[in-house]
Amino acid sequence: MHIKSNSRIFIAGKTGSGKTTLVKRVLYPMYTRRVFWDIKCENSDLLVNSSLCRSPAELASTIKKGKTSILYQPADISPEDFNRVCEILFNTGNFALFVDEAATVTEPNWIEPWHNQIMIRGRSRGVGIVNVTQRPRACHNTLISEAEHFFIYRLQLETDVAKIKTILPKKYLSEIYTLPEFHCFYSDNTGIVKPLAPIRL
Repeated sequence: MHIKSNSRIFIAGKTGSGKTTLVKRVLYPMYTRRVFWDIKCENSDLLVNSSLCRSPAELASTIKKGKTSILYQPADISPEDFNRVCEILFNTGNFALFVDEAATVTEPNWIEPWHNQIMIRGRSRGVGIVNVTQRPRACHNTLISEAEHFFIYRLQLETDVAKIKTILPKKYLSEIYTLPEFHCFYSDNTGIVKPLAPIRL
């Protein structure tokens, strides 16, 4: 598994399946220039090595000061605020954006313009993105179609499994319902699927 800093990553799984552990213990430490968008404000443990921002203006100022590890806990949880964050990072370049609960800022038929720009043009700007969701069904197809790496944990709704059926061969889809805690399927855009064992420290 070789993940570049400007890669697009899609992570899906029900609550408690292991998504956050993967992000915090494996993926997040891989990046030196990173913004973790934390709409639920449940990841303050990341402040040990990060600066806290709560508005787009504060984010822009913090980046201008040379800070490269930022926990963004929005005071305004509107999609417009998230869109502005995406715009700042796209225009700055050479950052990775971690989107916790991507289904809160996208819908099956709607994606914020700058979120979309990161998905389709971010690689050339050095901008990577990690979209994490409990509900793949609620996310725009671009989050899947443009991704290069997929980590799929246990899902329990047929509509969510149907959304990711193009990622995994049919023989794996039935196993999504019974994957043990902290186990997932990993696939890249070559279509090679690898079961991953528990990821813990």
